Amino acid sequence: MGHLDVDQILRDGSVVEDVDTTLTPTEKRRLLLDALPGARVERFAGAQVVRFGDHVILSAQVTHLGFPWPEFKKRIQIPRRWVEVHDAVIEDGLVPRFVGIYNYRDVMVFCDFDPSTYVRRKANNSAAHVATNDLYKAQTAGVFSRTDSNSNHLTSVRFDLFAGYLGGSVREEHPHLEVFARFNADFFSGRQLQALTAVREMHASQWRDTMQPEWAGFYLEYRFDEFARRSGADRLVAFQKLKGKRGLDYDLVFKDHDGLAYYGDLKASNITAKEAPGNDAEDLRNCIRDFGRFWYVIYEHETWHSRNEDDLPVKEWNAWRRSVGHIPQGGYNELSYRGKFKSAVRFVGMKILEVNEANFHVVLGDFNQGHQPSGADRALKVMISKRNIDNFLVYSDGIA
Repeated sequence: MGHLDVDQILRDGSVVEDVDTTLTPTEKRRLLLDALPGARVERFAGAQVVRFGDHVILSAQVTHLGFPWPEFKKRIQIPRRWVEVHDAVIEDGLVPRFVGIYNYRDVMVFCDFDPSTYVRRKANNSAAHVATNDLYKAQTAGVFSRTDSNSNHLTSVRFDLFAGYLGGSVREEHPHLEVFARFNADFFSGRQLQALTAVREMHASQWRDTMQPEWAGFYLEYRFDEFARRSGADRLVAFQKLKGKRGLDYDLVFKDHDGLAYYGDLKASNITAKEAPGNDAEDLRNCIRDFGRFWYVIYEHETWHSRNEDDLPVKEWNAWRRSVGHIPQGGYNELSYRGKFKSAVRFVGMKILEVNEANFHVVLGDFNQGHQPSGADRALKVMISKRNIDNFLVYSDGIA
């Protein structure tokens, strides 16, 4: 398929760099038939397909996009002919499937792309994209579904589970994701959230970070913590703040029946930001080594700034802080934090990004925070880059 060394998945889920495997049309059909007992090859609407019960499968090989794309970016080609077959399948009351076949050595993963978004674009020899992390998650967990950054839905399935997946007896279960789906149903109101409304609510509940100037992120933490405790969801996902010098300073604790399963961090981000600094690189590396994964739970918001409103919101905020007895170090200043203060935000979406052994190297950007006031170097932090998001994305939600 090519001569570039790109990401390949081994049986244990580890990633190596090697060229793509080349599969002939006969080999691709044989792999499908081996995975689907009782399936057969037939012609449908003039095209050769694999028929498995009510499923009509059009397939193509998953390969790298090619230079200069990063090693984790893969795809299948969807020819215009598939759209015509898709429409004929629908007319006959059957189920059309656009399936990507990934094969490297003894690893086989099938990527089931929801055809609906591709046929709306008429799929004029277009590409359906898949990332290394999709293949890694399928190989290690069996089944992995997500909606990508272009609103395309795909499910990656390991070879031994594909028949059960199509038959409906195998499905992905993830109670941790259900926690956030429940929280989002209440949190995403669609309304603009004013700064004083948020800080007064936190103050009434005696939230410890009420007086912090970056109030939007702390309000998110407050709301999630309140939801988790009230609903009992903290049995699965709990919010914490550890500031000890030796402790892992991670907001979220994900639990299973054995106790601690892995850690995560809850972050608020302007929707226009192209990247955000993450955690200390060495701590994160150790966390992934010990627990296998780490989740960044990022809530994105539209932002209004006080500096665009004659500084009135920041003056009101500083006056309110003084009225409840908070005098910052250095004394009262009605224009404190005037350049960055957010007068309001509107939370519009969220993403959960998983960093694991297969994609950790991609987030290790050369982001140095500069120097401490003492002159000492600060620790290297990882970068969360939105251009690479599909190699980390495990869940997304937001306002339609």
